Amino acid sequence: MVVIFVLSHQPAAVSSGQSGVFVEQLHHIVPGIDRQLLTFMIRKSAHIFAYFVLGILVFNALHQQPKLHKQKAHAAQLAITICILYAASDEFHQLFISGRSGEVGDIAIDSIAASIGIILTSCIRKYLERISPRLR
Repeated sequence: MVVIFVLSHQPAAVSSGQSGVFVEQLHHIVPGIDRQLLTFMIRKSAHIFAYFVLGILVFNALHQQPKLHKQKAHAAQLAITICILYAASDEFHQLFISGRSGEVGDIAIDSIAASIGIILTSCIRKYLERISPRLR
């Protein structure tokens, strides 16, 4: 969450400069792709990656709690709720940063990415528990 906050707290010029480095490298590799499209794809991919990882981390942290260890569905629901609320608060936070804006679409992307991370982690845990009783 700290990493997401720090990245969101950067003014638009700094944030654009960071993604611009990747855009130029990719444009050099694939010169036919429009720079604006590359910028869009890189920025949305960063959202997807960050919230996918956040979903995994939040679910695993909640799953370690004794009250939630046996209630995986409840842990997953709570993790998704936390990630959605954090995504919304992050977009709200960006409204106060120079040149940045809060986007409802980003909340949706972030929420879906976190949910996929949580569901995938839950499925992997379920599979591992099935093949190894010690993990229960």
